Amino acid sequence: MLHITCNAPLKPLNTMGIDGTADALVEWGSASDLHTFFTDPAYESISHGTIKAIGQGSNLLFTVYRYEGAILRCTDTTIETIAEDENTATVRVHAGCVLDNLAKQMCDKALWGTENLSLIPGTVAGATVQNVGAYGAEIGTMVKAVHCYDRQEKREVILSHDDMAYGYRDSALKHEPLKNRLIVVATDIVLSKKPCPKLSYGNLHRTLSHLGDHITPLDVREEVIRTRRGKLPEVTETGSAGSFFKNPVVSPRAHRQVIEAATNMGIDTSTMPAHETITPNGEPGIKLSAAWLIDKSGWKGYRRWNVGTWPTQPLVLVNLTGYAAGIEITALARDIIADVRAKWGITLTPEVEYL
Repeated sequence: MLHITCNAPLKPLNTMGIDGTADALVEWGSASDLHTFFTDPAYESISHGTIKAIGQGSNLLFTVYRYEGAILRCTDTTIETIAEDENTATVRVHAGCVLDNLAKQMCDKALWGTENLSLIPGTVAGATVQNVGAYGAEIGTMVKAVHCYDRQEKREVILSHDDMAYGYRDSALKHEPLKNRLIVVATDIVLSKKPCPKLSYGNLHRTLSHLGDHITPLDVREEVIRTRRGKLPEVTETGSAGSFFKNPVVSPRAHRQVIEAATNMGIDTSTMPAHETITPNGEPGIKLSAAWLIDKSGWKGYRRWNVGTWPTQPLVLVNLTGYAAGIEITALARDIIADVRAKWGITLTPEVEYL
């Protein structure tokens, strides 16, 4: 059922805690609700032509006090098993389900796949669009199909895994012609019944490898949660949008230039994170750590008026006082980007979407 609130407050709609109002908040529970909204003339005037579908608002930044348009948010949090065999289970997760709730339920059922994504704020729909990842896991590798409502065709469509064209923090739904045209209704993901722990990132291998064949998804989840809580703010206490910048993927030559620049500054590069990968152009590349570049540029724990970087994770920009405006966050991000470019020759790209 549709529920519409006019002049809705923004603060409950984004984890950064930016205040303001939206012309309308449209809460929906099914594709038929969306169809009603987009085909009934009575609702035409609500959006003023601008519509944005969100989850928990954990990966966006409102840059203006008044959002002139309609915010769409799904209220259906259903998780259902739609197929299984001796090795896998296919689960349909509706758009309003919180990602961490999914991870908890799957770990409780001893299903492998989502445990490394524990405690990441946001909904499964948002994670599906963003290809959210952490500690060597990405949700895109689990996605079998994505059920969407097509605003242009006024009908439901299903995208396959290949249709989603997943990349690093990227999918087809972030680009034209599908961006803002398709609204995720549900995501089908395939999980493993057989152990397949991903322990290569962070301290997971050091803390969990001793469990050997006895390791469970819950073991990994608990360690991921402990690690994240040790270095990241609780969004209910300090406003943030998680990792604000993407980790840059650079050429081997640019990687060598970063090492040379660090050496000239007297910075030890022996523990500098760097992982071989493929660039968007299909060429060999190196994924660097945006957090490392920001830290070594002197921004760790930085404070400015209402905003700053988190003391234990400079990749996270925070609303320190709870009263920050979006333009304060964007100004800080702009200054960090400029400084990192000047020092390292690397241009950071925001992972957070500006509205």
